[in-house]
Amino acid sequence: MQDKIYAYLESQKSGATSDELVQQVLRIKGASPGISEKLIRTALAGDRRFTLDEHYRWKAVEKCTTPLTEAKFVLLSFLSVDTFKRKKTIIEISAQRLTCNTITERFHVIINPNSLILPAGNITADLLQEIKKGLPEDKAARTLSSFLEDAIIVGYDIQSCVNQLNLTLDKFDETIENPSLCLRLLTEKRIPELHPKSLHDIAAFLKISVTDIQRTENEVNIISEIFHRFLELLNEKGINTMEEALEFQCPYVDYVDFSRYTFDKYFLWAIPQKPGIYKMKNKHGEIIYVGKAKNLKARINSYFWNNSERLQKITDLLNNIYSIEYKETGSELTALLTEFRLIKQFHPRLNQQLEVHERSARYGNLKNFIIILPSPLEKCLELFFVHETFPLQRYEILIDTVNLSDVENIIDNKYFNSNIYNKLNRKINKKPVGFEDAEEGTHLDILSETEMGEIDLVLSWVDRNKDYINYINIDTAGTKEDCLKLLKDYIKDEETLKRKHFRPI
Repeated sequence: MQDKIYAYLESQKSGATSDELVQQVLRIKGASPGISEKLIRTALAGDRRFTLDEHYRWKAVEKCTTPLTEAKFVLLSFLSVDTFKRKKTIIEISAQRLTCNTITERFHVIINPNSLILPAGNITADLLQEIKKGLPEDKAARTLSSFLEDAIIVGYDIQSCVNQLNLTLDKFDETIENPSLCLRLLTEKRIPELHPKSLHDIAAFLKISVTDIQRTENEVNIISEIFHRFLELLNEKGINTMEEALEFQCPYVDYVDFSRYTFDKYFLWAIPQKPGIYKMKNKHGEIIYVGKAKNLKARINSYFWNNSERLQKITDLLNNIYSIEYKETGSELTALLTEFRLIKQFHPRLNQQLEVHERSARYGNLKNFIIILPSPLEKCLELFFVHETFPLQRYEILIDTVNLSDVENIIDNKYFNSNIYNKLNRKINKKPVGFEDAEEGTHLDILSETEMGEIDLVLSWVDRNKDYINYINIDTAGTKEDCLKLLKDYIKDEETLKRKHFRPI
């Protein structure tokens, strides 16, 4: 019934009343307006494909999908070797960004697996020398994560690579959440007569010339050729959107019975590819899980796509959730802080309490600074004012604003007001003997446990991401006027939202 109503509404751009749907679609004559309204509301309850406007006309919600011709892809190749301490350590990664059928950017990194000993016969002497000069695992993984942005990852056995990278990133409360297209799985579905054991087998079947693909820079070029052929094969199958391709590739995915939820796959497809938080509720309206994501669409959809490798935690979620709510936050940091607050407030039973590390030297030298990040509001930036002894303060500002008086007051009171410092010092000096020194004890006097947790989360997050974000270090920026000038430059520069850039003081 719902599908017939949806098809009818798609042909009626101005929508239709409940009475019209009862007569034209259900073919019921003579029903009173009240009965028609109740009948249609009951039939469409919980189906996110439908909406009711202010004139009480039902309309079909446009399916929010991404055509494969417009999707952003990152083609990924990785080289793993066995070590004496663990199996399959990634030592080289190459990637290419593919947009509108064109390679727009390339990425390559050699990884030094730190203390892990590489067997001498496993790799060439030249590669071993490169590895010794390579990046540490964490730096390489975080650099790649930044390169991926919100693209779809494409590779041969891509999930094993992502899983291994996430083992490293998990130590820093990060994960690669991008959806992926696996060439091995696509081959099993689109070319079932071929049972590939390697990328070589797929290339040979498609008559793609292969010379030497022992190194990732060569292999990623082969992946590019194979993927272009697969885009043609998918098109022949009538698969033209990213969402359809992701569904098609999984041969062992269990059928998801959406009738048990208040949402369906169209709701999942319509989720924006933006940072944010999401809440999962049971039938009683209780929040049972809170999560954050750099890419809401990829993260929430992953619960329903990755059924072939489903963890018990995900099975528990799918068995207990009834509805999903999400909210864009503008930045990953805002999502992290919002998640922290929500877990503190609701104590969802399927959440583990976020670990807040004690302040330590690993957070670096940043103590007092302003972070400039995107806002979920259009034409706005979100400013984070961080001070080592005061609660975190956030402020959203229009990009084209000319009045910075509120921001100036925050900067003045938080960083440059000597009266506040004097009051703070007097409070610290009244502490009984046995307390920590003033620098660390301040937090116990001034900040609540939640406020301390927020500051520590920010310090930890900034320490991990300082090479990729824009911020002003108050302790080195100079006077209040110098800080304001720097901040104005960041606000006015449209590149601020796109990349990190350095400004002279």
